[in-house]
Amino acid sequence: MQEKKPEDYEKIVNIINNPEPLPRRVPDYMRKKGGVWFWTGALTMFAFIYEVITGLIMLFYYEPSNAYTSTENFLHTVPYGEIILTTHLYGAYIMIALLYVHLLRNLFVGAYKRPRRDQFLSGILLLLLTLGVGYFGYSLSGDVLSADATDVGRGIAQGFPVIGNYIMEIIFGNGTQVSLFHRLLAWHILFAGLIAVVVAAHFFLAEARTIMPKRSETNYMAPAIDKEKPDYKPWYPYNMVYMVELGFFSFAAIFILPALAALLPGVPTLFSPFPQVAPGNPAASSVPAYPPWFLLFMYKELDFQFAQGIGPFWATVIFAGFPLVYLMILPYIDNTFSLKLSDRPIFTGLAVTGIFYLIGLSVWGALTPGIQIPTGDAVLFFVIPLLVVLPITWVVAKYFRMGKINYNHIAVIGSAPIIGFFAFELGVILPGYFRGDGGIYLEASIFLAVLIVLILLILMKSAGYFTSSVKKTETNRYFYIAIAAVLGFFSLFLATIVSIMNPTSITDEAFYSLAIGIIMISLGSITKIYRKITYNE
Repeated sequence: MQEKKPEDYEKIVNIINNPEPLPRRVPDYMRKKGGVWFWTGALTMFAFIYEVITGLIMLFYYEPSNAYTSTENFLHTVPYGEIILTTHLYGAYIMIALLYVHLLRNLFVGAYKRPRRDQFLSGILLLLLTLGVGYFGYSLSGDVLSADATDVGRGIAQGFPVIGNYIMEIIFGNGTQVSLFHRLLAWHILFAGLIAVVVAAHFFLAEARTIMPKRSETNYMAPAIDKEKPDYKPWYPYNMVYMVELGFFSFAAIFILPALAALLPGVPTLFSPFPQVAPGNPAASSVPAYPPWFLLFMYKELDFQFAQGIGPFWATVIFAGFPLVYLMILPYIDNTFSLKLSDRPIFTGLAVTGIFYLIGLSVWGALTPGIQIPTGDAVLFFVIPLLVVLPITWVVAKYFRMGKINYNHIAVIGSAPIIGFFAFELGVILPGYFRGDGGIYLEASIFLAVLIVLILLILMKSAGYFTSSVKKTETNRYFYIAIAAVLGFFSLFLATIVSIMNPTSITDEAFYSLAIGIIMISLGSITKIYRKITYNE
């Protein structure tokens, strides 16, 4: 039964239909502690901008007719090629991870409800396009992992009823290597262009409907519209400086993570920032057939015994199509006005279960690539989370509505089943991994789950994780200024060293990238301190 509309519903509609000049002013809490959660979309945008810049640079050097050699030449002979290539790869990883975070946050806060239905759907489209551009970009290197990825893609495309061969040729070419990499490059560029269009539309919708405010501001009722107040500060300089801060930290992650992956020994193939050997190299047989990490869940589902029976196309339709359809119809089947998690326990439980599936399948795929999974084990994997999570969310929501529990209990109530389930998944996967058969061992799962939950809950309790009190401290303004001065001097010193460096090896360039990332962190910290002492934010 549909709930009664809020009394000011018509006023909210007028705000949407008559938007203020863009960009809108936003409340102060969106820039203070915890405010970054309101800007996960902006963080994604920073990563996309970096991807476009580095992608255009690499485009000048890439040769589809000689994909692997041109990639290796770019890595080893082009000045700063290692930095550009590895940060481009990890920039894509970060963008995809941020999109997942952005989508999940919107699911839990109810940002898919009216008036943001079309905005939510555009976000889903953006995620699909980003996964697509990531897949095509990953396949452009021409290494053995690229060959494995394109083989799986061909199998899925060819399985399309009636016109499968035509679709396979459109996407992957006529069977020659030159045709393949020309098509992959074309699709990669096309998808990147489509992302730019969808991002522009998504940001326009976000501004037209306002950034979703804290749910408490609208009494946990939709439509959650931020009604701009006179005391809101102008976008410039307040939000502009905050965006600069977030940008510095975003770019720091893009530079530091691949540098660490390049410098640290024993980094798994799955997260290596460098291409693997060519498909024709004798060492290629020793490289596990890993897909990109963001598609691990999909590849593992293709290892299920019954999935192999119905073919990769129909397995993809089932495992990827059903969740996609659910997300697309969610704004219409959850058509109530309440934004409280306790008023939508089924949808909340399904979201949590989806996270378990995504992470569990990805870990399973990473530990047991290509190992066939019996149908019974697959059924257990999908059924157990539903039987555990849905009843828990239903009961917790019921007691929450009755007032028998409150937000101070959420840390315990939320942490225990989450930790327990991930511990259970480790128990499911690890014994099979070490035994080499990829099987499921329930006894080990239960024992490991109980043990890890008890240990972590004890540690969290001793650390004061479950206490609701917050200690407030005031630090002298001059202390912040001194810290900023030290960071500024350190950044200048590091920049001087970097400016005179002439990196001639992959290791040198990794250190160079690491230094740039550290400078970015310092600049982001200085910007944060500036906001603290100037705007008190």
